[in-house]
Amino acid sequence: MPEIMEVRDVLAVIRPAVLAMLREHEAATLQLFLIATGDTDLTPLAEHDVVIENGAMARWSVLGEDGGSSSLWIEGGAEQLVADVQSDLQDFIAESGFAWGELRPLPPR
Repeated sequence: MPEIMEVRDVLAVIRPAVLAMLREHEAATLQLFLIATGDTDLTPLAEHDVVIENGAMARWSVLGEDGGSSSLWIEGGAEQLVADVQSDLQDFIAESGFAWGELRPLPPR
């Protein structure tokens, strides 16, 4: 994966991994976008904005509950990016009202 990607490219990599961890009724409510790291207003980045190493975070809403990832490390490649996002999503799921304490198996890569 290149060191610099556009938002749409990052979303194309992580969206299938996020959806794979959600049940159908949860996935139907998914809102997924990227914000700049440190943006407390949670303003979504535009699809053609450039994402640099540690420059963005994934944000999601599932069944009305909001969460997000830590800073995205692009240079680690697609597999590491997906693993990091899925780890953060697992924490969100386990702490959510809709799946409290539940561990979801990570899909094979």
